[in-house]
Amino acid sequence: MRFSYRVYESGGDRLLAIADANIIGKTLDGGALRMEVKESFYSGSACSELEAKSLVAKATIINAVGKGIVSLMAREGLVNKQTVLDIGGVPHAQVVRI
Repeated sequence: MRFSYRVYESGGDRLLAIADANIIGKTLDGGALRMEVKESFYSGSACSELEAKSLVAKATIINAVGKGIVSLMAREGLVNKQTVLDIGGVPHAQVVRI
């Protein structure tokens, strides 16, 4: 699986915006929740699953959307699937390390 991502750095924080590559540019509609997976926010570089593991390990804040990346983060122990939002059948997770 391929992912699209962009890293933002501010102060001591490193925000990783990462999404499954196949949903970039799509609008997710979950009724009360609606989300645009904007290329301008989530795209900049592409990576494999192995590279994504390294990226999430280095990030202090993670904004992730897509079945592939959220599943990877759950396997790595970064998210609990019960706390993941479902937006139109697509998982969305946020992680903040303090």
